[in-house]
Amino acid sequence: MAEKKSFFSRLVQFTFHRRKAKESAPKAAKPQKHQQPPAEQPQAQHRPQQEKQQLPINDPFVLSLPVDHPLSKLWDLRRSQAGWLPQPALRLGGKREEPPIFPLAEAEAELTALKSSLTVSATQRLNSATAPQPPDTPGPNLDALPVVYISRDKLTAWLLIYPPVGEGKPAVQSSLFSALTASKVTYGVDQAQIAAIPELAEPYFRLFLVAKGKAPVPGKNGAIEDLFPRVIERKLAVDEFNRVDYTATGATQNIEKDAVICNIIPPTPGEPGRNVLDKPIPTQDGVPAVPPMGRNTTLSEDGSALIAARTGSLQFVGNTFQIHPVLEIEGNVDYSSGSVNFLGDVHIHGDVCSGFTVRAMGNIKVDGVVESGTIEAGGDLVLAKGVLGNNQAVIRANKDIVAKYMENCSVFARGNLTAECIIGCEVYCDSAVYTQSGRGTIIGGKIWAAREVAATIVGSKTEVRTQITLGGLPCEDFEKKVISQEIDDMEKELEEIQRQPDSPVKQNRVSKLRVQLSVDRLKLNQCNKSLEAMQENMDQRSPGRLTFGTAYANTFVEIDGDLMHIRNETRQCSAMLIDGKIKLVS
Repeated sequence: MAEKKSFFSRLVQFTFHRRKAKESAPKAAKPQKHQQPPAEQPQAQHRPQQEKQQLPINDPFVLSLPVDHPLSKLWDLRRSQAGWLPQPALRLGGKREEPPIFPLAEAEAELTALKSSLTVSATQRLNSATAPQPPDTPGPNLDALPVVYISRDKLTAWLLIYPPVGEGKPAVQSSLFSALTASKVTYGVDQAQIAAIPELAEPYFRLFLVAKGKAPVPGKNGAIEDLFPRVIERKLAVDEFNRVDYTATGATQNIEKDAVICNIIPPTPGEPGRNVLDKPIPTQDGVPAVPPMGRNTTLSEDGSALIAARTGSLQFVGNTFQIHPVLEIEGNVDYSSGSVNFLGDVHIHGDVCSGFTVRAMGNIKVDGVVESGTIEAGGDLVLAKGVLGNNQAVIRANKDIVAKYMENCSVFARGNLTAECIIGCEVYCDSAVYTQSGRGTIIGGKIWAAREVAATIVGSKTEVRTQITLGGLPCEDFEKKVISQEIDDMEKELEEIQRQPDSPVKQNRVSKLRVQLSVDRLKLNQCNKSLEAMQENMDQRSPGRLTFGTAYANTFVEIDGDLMHIRNETRQCSAMLIDGKIKLVS
């Protein structure tokens, strides 16, 4: 019995017979497509090294295989037959200068799936190529074998061809289509690419993108296109004579009935996709936008626009557009009109006479003079002429206050206070006080601002005592002080009433006091919470500052508890807190 030859002996014998056959063949014979032309044979020994140098470095879309991988062994077998062979080109993507087919975050998972698929097919092919053969036979003859890899999302299909073994046939177009049909790849097949693959000199161990599906396109969400600004910028225009037109501050944003506030762009439907297996891929439609519909606004019939339901002042509050109707008072606020208490905006074309009150949830604009009355605005307050308070007027605004002048009145501003002249007033401002236009003077009284006071002149030549206090939370602290005082007064009154003989009048008064005490205590509790919340932000803010052109004697400046008395006329300085002490900086 003849001794069985090893695989290595048979491989050497098979290679020897192949070389003899090539030497005996006519020189004019045309080489096979899978063989290298004779003219390039002298460079064959250098080709593998050159191909290695051309491989991409750190390309996240290239699959690198170890030398002991079945595919690498098949490549070594093919190289021993052909004399030279390019390195395997296992890149999931198009040209490197083109956008990648897969997102970078998915490249690693996709290459792992590709490696698993190639390991199975290459192992089967290697087992067939190295299967034991009967003695004295040249070895197995296997045709080229195309295998198909379908991406995880089923949107791309790739073709890799294992080369023929022995006298096997090279890759042909029909076998490529048969492989795709067997893998059920029928959608988005690149016919031109498949037709060009067999024409290549060495189409083996390369990944060809042969089919691309249609990715689903999600719909776009709806959007809101505003035609009116949501935040109104208020600017005071100063002319060349340093004069300010306080009637042109633009405190309100008027809108006519049926005017379009914003356009509502509808969502777009999504476009479903289709994978290479010719199966649909569902998608998502866009989400409709939520219309910012508030009070006195309505949607158009087709829902494409938000329109004004009435004429008024347009404001963006919270997440909605709201229209506050403007109350127009053509004359004075006096006995003919009575006091005003309105939910929207108020525009008074005349004066506010003594003893009358104007309250509004929105903005208030007064074209005339405010006498010893009360003005309370939930928004901005514009006093085109000014205030003659007679030490009785009370001016409040939840936002900014702009006035021509203010004299002998109490002022409470949550925002900024801007005026040309402040005389003998008690001012509490949670932001900044500016008196730099016109005369720009602060004379007498007390100014307490949280952030800054800027004036052209502070005090007077007659050395009227003028107090400037900076820092803290003026309005909140004053409100807390007033509520605490009211509680103390009512508790004392309640104690006095309790000592009186029982009567229906006593019971009625006691009940009212207890209710009022409960309300004030709730207010005080809420005020304390607000102070604590605001104090956290205040701790991160720098101390206040006083900036002046001229400060006369008997001006007192207090910043965070430290007090400075300006005893002589001082010009062009800023008073600020440095190392816990107030210092004047030129």
